[in-house]
Amino acid sequence: MVFVPGFALHGIVPPLVTPFRDDERIDYGAWQRIIDSLIAVGVDGLFVCGSAGEFHTLDAEERTVALRFCRQAAASRVPVCGNVGCATTRDTVSLAHRAQSLGIDFLAVVTPYYALTSQQELLNHYCEVCRSVRLPVLAYNYPQHGASDLLPETVGRIAAACGNFVGILDTGGDLKRLAAYRACAPGREMTVFVGPESLLLPGLECGCAGGSATGIDIAPQLFVDLYRAFRQGQREAARRLQALATELGRTLGLHTFPAAVKEAMQIIGLPAGWCRRPIGPMPPEARAELARVLEVLRAQGYLPAAAQRSAAGRA
Repeated sequence: MVFVPGFALHGIVPPLVTPFRDDERIDYGAWQRIIDSLIAVGVDGLFVCGSAGEFHTLDAEERTVALRFCRQAAASRVPVCGNVGCATTRDTVSLAHRAQSLGIDFLAVVTPYYALTSQQELLNHYCEVCRSVRLPVLAYNYPQHGASDLLPETVGRIAAACGNFVGILDTGGDLKRLAAYRACAPGREMTVFVGPESLLLPGLECGCAGGSATGIDIAPQLFVDLYRAFRQGQREAARRLQALATELGRTLGLHTFPAAVKEAMQIIGLPAGWCRRPIGPMPPEARAELARVLEVLRAQGYLPAAAQRSAAGRA
């Protein structure tokens, strides 16, 4: 899809996990089932090869194949946003070219990791990537797991220089920062996606376009309903759903990311497999707390139907 001004990503866009077999190879059959179940619930897009997808553990060929597979699996039912960010600008541009040739709809570019890049270096990096493709590009700011923090003023400078730079997915957890991102480019409104589960409703209330929280992989109906309740002005319902989303997000932080997400999917019967090592399973006490919260969501009807039966069978 070639970028068309005014065409924007919005709503609930789950950051897909990458399911692995016991030998740590990608399980494409399981991935198709996960993607189909998310689309059936009504998500507004798919985010591929983000941090929840363990992109940092995939080699270059695996990332290319993952982008191709998810684009084909989505089958044009929803837009696909693929993270092509790498540690170097050269590798990022190369993967961006491949993603464009595969028909990916939007590119996300995580900030270069490990290196303590300056804001000027981040500006140069994003401008080079944006100018190398025709697709709309979003920055992906994940300061907790990278070395760089992309500031709103830098985002505004990138937007001023590159017309296909459309916004940012931010996981930093600062509500004021989300508002600053939206308004950082004079004459343009940046598309901003919220990462943390706890900030979805507050982010929407301050004008964010949607959310891309890892909890969506586990309870997509919860987040779709929250977004719809907000859009329809049902504030009380939205606040109730936000409380459930916040509690789910809390438990996903009880072990090394994203192990708790996959643990939850295992508990409720979704075929996510485990993380690539060195990340291991959750400790028993943390897993028990996660299972308790999942039981609350099950009772509320916010687990996928097949998963609810599976969870009930394991009880």
